Amino acid sequence: MKTLKQALGVLTLAAAMGCGSGGEGRIVGFVVDGQSGQRMNFFQASDGKNNLDDDDASKSQVYAVIRGEFHRAKPCGKGDLSGENGIDADGCYQIDDIPLGEEFPIFAQAPGYERFMGRYTMQTWADDVKHEGAQEVVNLRMFPTGFAVDYRFLVNLNGRAVPDVKVNCQYRIDQTNTLQTAGSFLAPEATGSTTVSATSDANGIAVIPGAQLVNGATYHCEAVLGSAVDGRVLSGQSDIVAGMSQQEQAMSVTSPGATDAVLYAVYSNADDPDALLGNDGKLVVTFNRPVELAPRTADCRVAQLLTTDIDADGNMGRFVTDQPNNGASETVTADVSADGLTLTVGFKTPETPFDSDDRNTLVRFSGIIVRPRGAADTINVRYIGALGACSEANVYGNAQQLRSVRSGAQPSTIRLF
Repeated sequence: MKTLKQALGVLTLAAAMGCGSGGEGRIVGFVVDGQSGQRMNFFQASDGKNNLDDDDASKSQVYAVIRGEFHRAKPCGKGDLSGENGIDADGCYQIDDIPLGEEFPIFAQAPGYERFMGRYTMQTWADDVKHEGAQEVVNLRMFPTGFAVDYRFLVNLNGRAVPDVKVNCQYRIDQTNTLQTAGSFLAPEATGSTTVSATSDANGIAVIPGAQLVNGATYHCEAVLGSAVDGRVLSGQSDIVAGMSQQEQAMSVTSPGATDAVLYAVYSNADDPDALLGNDGKLVVTFNRPVELAPRTADCRVAQLLTTDIDADGNMGRFVTDQPNNGASETVTADVSADGLTLTVGFKTPETPFDSDDRNTLVRFSGIIVRPRGAADTINVRYIGALGACSEANVYGNAQQLRSVRSGAQPSTIRLF
């Protein structure tokens, strides 16, 4: 069996985050100008051939931070390249001695270009496969400083322009740190604001400024309308790669069907059940219209910890016991943004700290009750998770569960580790 696996060169993904396999490998790839598509040379010429000799004093560098230390890329080896066979080394780089199975940041810099930053995780080889020579291809795109593409979304309903639609474009992090499928290019990181918004004008056109986007990064754009058109609430969605996708984008909006036509969730960070939110993770929900927390419902809010002692060390997190009918929540914090469009739900400091080694630790929220801002009745009250077992919940006994255009019922559970 060992011989067969060696022959096949079996690769397996890392079994645990940040867990190395004991071996080392290298990445190789090409640096490409994202605007022109031309390869970029970071190294000196040798024997009439470009990009073959290292230049540690150059301002153009590709480098990684591996176990806390900077590792510069070197030119790809000359190998069989010769003046006679026409093979060229333009744009090629390599970084050696990368621990298998570990995530690392990678950077690229060059005068006149925006600095590139991304993250990648080396694969691991099965225990009975030789590690020597493990190599992966990671290509990089760099864009000239100041290069930007403004995206014009034509928001339409069956070809009819729809004004006053808010288009939100959100940077999407690839949880698995894999390469983009088109050409094995590594996606850049967004280190600033991850959401850019615009509202469609009388002609149905919403312009997302390219200067606010990270060139080469994927954005998921959603269109939502706060009021009804022809008796229907409309929404739509589209994906773009900043600086790469066509400038003109058509975005069709349709009725989301079962979604509540008055108040619903447009997006939340819990829509992806596999997203890891960390030790102080929060549930963040974006709405189609301004909301407020229903008065006197703090006592309804409860956070439930779902965890097991995976590492068998006897340490497990624990929330304090909830005290009913005292007008307060012992476990939950909840805040609405100034514009009323974003709700942030968190948990209070646990009685016993969480153990990050207890994988698949979840927190489930309930009794988070909201209503349209300024509402004077209980007709449009919505809740997340469950209505809650508190006396004030009786006032909102006819409330409905909050719906989401993306996932049906709005998820109420977040994953920490």
